[in-house]
Amino acid sequence: MYVLLSGEGSSDMGICEPSAQACERADFRAGPMAYIVDQCVEMCQGYEMSHLEVGLVGYVSESYLAQHKQPTAPKSMALRGKKKPAETRYYYENARALAAVAQQKSLEVNDHVIAVLFRDADGTASAGRGQWQDKYDSMQAGFAAENFELGVPMLPKPKSEAWLLCAVKPNPYQHCAQLEDESGNDHSANPLKDQLSNALKAQSGTADLNDLILDRQIDIRRIDMPSFNQFKADLCQVVALVMGR
Repeated sequence: MYVLLSGEGSSDMGICEPSAQACERADFRAGPMAYIVDQCVEMCQGYEMSHLEVGLVGYVSESYLAQHKQPTAPKSMALRGKKKPAETRYYYENARALAAVAQQKSLEVNDHVIAVLFRDADGTASAGRGQWQDKYDSMQAGFAAENFELGVPMLPKPKSEAWLLCAVKPNPYQHCAQLEDESGNDHSANPLKDQLSNALKAQSGTADLNDLILDRQIDIRRIDMPSFNQFKADLCQVVALVMGR
């Protein structure tokens, strides 16, 4: 089993170093979301084996997916549903592109490839792109349009800082669902990014967060939020599919 990741940048899923739009594990500088994916895969498969540690991970950037956008197919576009807002096309096209890349990667590595598409649901960059459910449905429709069963949306609501804050706020892991109602705008009053920094006494850089996740001080098993629970359920479903359960 090989895991193909796509994110928005260094502070979430990670980046390629030296700068590149796609890379294998040796050139991938993993971010907090990549470590969360890795630990969730371990949880889903039921035994300890870090795909990051053994090098069975690849990464493709947002720009890479834009360059590998799949041709519009009217029949597959219908999967989005007539009532889905056009603004969610971005998520649909990202999922289709990632599915196509994952299918090609599967041929290269001669193994099953699970593809995880990370996008913040409600940040300033995605303003006007629809609501969480519309974005999630569009990702799933994009995977389905390519007949790809191993695609997983990773769509924090409103953004990844909410998931992390759940574990480090003054009353950790308690009433975390309400964090999903916070604004995803970094310029709003008391933004999630500032709340996370304050909770960690400004030790909230990418390396700091990675260490907290690796040391299990951020315990993925205790995070109870609708968007996080959906991600874990979807990931475990595809892991089970790969493992023939």
